[in-house]
Amino acid sequence: MTENIKLMFSKMNDETRQEALECLMTEFHQESTKKIQKNWIIGSRIPEEHQPRIVQIFQNLLRVQILKTNEIKVNL
Repeated sequence: MTENIKLMFSKMNDETRQEALECLMTEFHQESTKKIQKNWIIGSRIPEEHQPRIVQIFQNLLRVQILKTNEIKVNL
């Protein structure tokens, strides 16, 4: 599951990535977004009990990102 999480994270733009890291920090009571990115995402050391919830969060954020992108395209 960690590879899927890393793949979803890699598909996010910078704004969505920052939002995802902030969301994970709040959701799982962590102290730093940098530690989450370094240890959990890049290092693939995501606690197993958090993985299903992280997938949900990332899926929702990617949906919003796609909707925003489509909205921009329509307005052009």
